[in-house]
Formats: sequence, C-alpha cells, structure tokens
Amino acid sequence: MASGSAQPISSSNPTILIIQGSFQTPLVYSALQDSLKAKGYPVVHPTLPSCSNTSAPSFPSITLIDDALAVRLQLTKLIEYEHRTVLVVMHSYGGLVGSEAIPKELTQSHRSSQGLPGGVIHLFFFSAFLLPAGQSVLSAFGESPNNEVRPDGRFYIRAGASNLYNDLPGDEAKAWEERLIPQSYEVQKTVLTREAWKYVPSTYLICENDQAAPASFQERFAKMAQSTVVRCSAGHSPMLSQTAILVGKLLKLQK
Repeated sequence: MASGSAQPISSSNPTILIIQGSFQTPLVYSALQDSLKAKGYPVVHPTLPSCSNTSAPSFPSITLIDDALAVRLQLTKLIEYEHRTVLVVMHSYGGLVGSEAIPKELTQSHRSSQGLPGGVIHLFFFSAFLLPAGQSVLSAFGESPNNEVRPDGRFYIRAGASNLYNDLPGDEAKAWEERLIPQSYEVQKTVLTREAWKYVPSTYLICENDQAAPASFQERFAKMAQSTVVRCSAGHSPMLSQTAILVGKLLKLQK
C-alpha cells in the first residue's frame, strides 16, 4: 500500500473520540482525524454546544455541563448500543468537558466487571486543562488576560495567532486566527462535579512551547491526574503544527 493511502477501519481498534478546545470549529482537528482514520481508527468528534450556533439567542446560557452531556450522549451510543471500546482524546478546554462527561458506568473496567462489552479504556490529554470537582475555571484561575469578555454573554480569545498558533508560519497562524469563534461565558462559571481521571488511566502530552496553557500548568494537571507524561515541542495546537507526532503519541498507547 502506498504511503498515505487510507487503510480500512479495523474493528479491533478502539474508537477515538475527540473533545475539542474553546473558540475553534471542528475544522481545526480535521488533519488529526484524517490521519487517525488513515491508520484504521474510527474517529468521532461530538459537537460542543458552547462552540457552535454562536449567534443563537440561547447561546449565552450554555454551560460546560451542556457540553459534557453532549459528549456523554455520544459515548452512551458508542458504548451501550454499539459495544465499542473508546479512547477519549481531550484538547485544552476539552479536558474539563471530558473529565465531567465520563461516569464510572461507561468505563471498560466497570463494564467488564458486570460482564458487559465496551467502555472507555484510556484518557489522552494534550495541552488540556483539568480541575478537581467543586471548582470552576473562574474560581480556580480568575479571569484570564487572554479573554475578551463581551456584554452579550460571549467571550473571545485575544491574540489568537500568538496564543494558539505560535509555532505555525505567520500566514497560517493568521488564517486560523480569522476562523476563531466566541464561546458562551457561562462555561467559565460552571462548577465541575466529576473527575474521570481518578478512575480511568490517562496519558498527558505536555506541549512545551504552549503560550495559552504554559508547560508549568500542564505539569501540574498531569501530576494531579497521575497521568503518564509524554512530551513534544509544540505550541497549543499540535493537531496543526505537529500532526504526525501527535498521532504517533496516540497510537503508541495501543502497543
């Protein structure tokens, strides 16, 4: 088979569920999805309510819990109805959503103890935020100087090119910056209730040149989750700047 040719999806491979970060559309993760599919992995990318339909009048009322429920619905379909094993991959804000979304009942360890197939087998974080239950983004970190908060209940990231895409060529970084979208500000206030990393094994890819989530923060999150730590030299968006390296780190989990 020629290099780069698509490989057939293998039923023996876990399904990879991607939970995205804030301010971006799924387009940012297309290269990652395509690369994983070419290696024979089914990929699912649930739509987050706080990162879609941003002009809807109800958009400012959306919380992190709405995002977590959207992910949990997708996981329930994959696991309870399709009996798939699932590797959950979380980027940036997605680390908070995924940690909230996954109950013990959907983990492989719990389901196998009940004689049931499928379940979440592993968590993979990259440049991901994590918080203990009982905290929100605002209570833990305060207001970020990178945020531009609008009176209409939406907020934006400032200097997206340098904060999110600092290791891309300037024209590419600017092009991605122009595609950024707002997020509902209510996600910042949402108090987390669940810590999936306490009962699912995890790996944390520390992106050492990240300007949005500094490596020191990532180290702290990885330690809290007791994750296996791996590293790369990328900025905040390795799915764009180091796609092959990111895919390689992910697929090593299967060896």
